[in-house]
Amino acid sequence: MSVRINLEKDGKKESGFMGFSWTLLFWGFWVPLFRGRNKDFGLFFLFFLVKIGLIVLTFKEQFRAQRNMEMFGFYKPSYILLIPTLIFVIIEVIEVWLAYYYNRHCTNTLLANGYYPEENDEYSIALLKEFTYIPYTKEELEDKSIREKYKKFSDFARKEERDKFKIFFSVWLIIGAIIFIIWVVQYLRFYNF
Repeated sequence: MSVRINLEKDGKKESGFMGFSWTLLFWGFWVPLFRGRNKDFGLFFLFFLVKIGLIVLTFKEQFRAQRNMEMFGFYKPSYILLIPTLIFVIIEVIEVWLAYYYNRHCTNTLLANGYYPEENDEYSIALLKEFTYIPYTKEELEDKSIREKYKKFSDFARKEERDKFKIFFSVWLIIGAIIFIIWVVQYLRFYNF
C-alpha cells in the first residue's frame, strides 16, 4: 500500500517502495519473505516468536487474575502481569517504527546494489529525488520547471499516503471505541451496576 517505484539493473526489474509499509504492519515477518529478503525474514520471524511468547504469558496471567477474582473476590496485581503487557506495548511501538523505515531500507539496498529507475520513468525518478534517495543533477537544480514537475509527483504521492493513514486511523479509532464500550458494559455487568 506504499508508493511503488520501478527499478532496473541489467534488464532485471525490481520494485522499490517508499513511505510507510502498511504490508509490514499487517503481515509482519511475511513481507521480507515475499520480497526475497531471507536475512530480514529470519530477523522478523524471531521478533514474531518473542511477540507470540509475550502474548501467551499475558493471557495466562490474565486468566490467573480472573480465576483469583472468582475464587477469592480480589486480585492483587503483580509485576508478572504488568511486565509482559508493558513489553508487548513496547514491541508494538517498535513494529510501527519498523513499518515506517523498512521501505526506505529496502529501496536504499536496491539502489546500493545498482538498481536505478529507467530513463523514461519520470515518476520514479521524481520520487527518488524528492524523497532524497538520489541527488538532483546540476541541470535539474537549475531548471525550475523540472523541479516543479517533480514536486507535483511527490505531493501526489504524499497526499495518497496521508489519505491512507487517515482511513487507517479512523478505522482503528472506531474499533477501539467499540472494544471500550464492550469492556465498559462487561465491567458494569460484572459489578452489578
